[in-house]
Amino acid sequence: MVSTDDERRYIQRITTMADEQYYRQMKEAAAFLQSGDGENASVILRRLHELHPDDVDIAVNLGGAYILSKQYKLAIPVLEAATTLDENNAAIWNNLAAAYLGTLPISTPEQQTNAISAYQRVLALDPYYPNAHYNLGLIYEDRQDWENAREMFAWALRVDPNDRDARMLLDKAERLRAQSD
Repeated sequence: MVSTDDERRYIQRITTMADEQYYRQMKEAAAFLQSGDGENASVILRRLHELHPDDVDIAVNLGGAYILSKQYKLAIPVLEAATTLDENNAAIWNNLAAAYLGTLPISTPEQQTNAISAYQRVLALDPYYPNAHYNLGLIYEDRQDWENAREMFAWALRVDPNDRDARMLLDKAERLRAQSD
C-alpha cells in the first residue's frame, strides 16, 4: 500500500519534471525565434500549444513563429483565440495585426483594415508599444494616406527618437501631404 506522503512526493516530482520540460522547450523555441527560425520554433510551440491551449505566452510565441515563417493564416486563429484569454495583452494584438496584414505590398484592403484595427488596439493598451506606430505608418503610406502616415511616423519618433527610417518616412509623408494640398 502506498502512503499519502509517497503519493504527494510522486506527484510533486512529476509536476517538477513537467515544469522543467516546459521551460526547456520554451527556451529552445525562444532561441529559434531569436535566430529568425520560425519553422523550427513552430514545431515545438505547436506541440506545447496542444498540451496547454490556454497558455497565452505559448500562443503569442506560436503566432510569432508562424508570422516569421510567413504562415499568416495559421497565426490568425491561434492569436484570435489568445485575445479571448487575455484581451488586454498588447503583444497578442501586435502579432495579430502582423498576421492580418501578411506581406504589405500584396495585402488586400481588407487585410490592411483588420491590421489597422488590431494596431489601434495595441496603441490603446500601450501608446508606446515598439514599432506599432511605425507599422501603422507603413500601412497608411501604402494607402497614400499622407496625413495619417505623417501622424504615425511622428509618433514612432516620439517612441524612438533615433529611428532613422521613421524620420525619413515622416519627411516623405510631410512632403507628399503638402503636395496633395
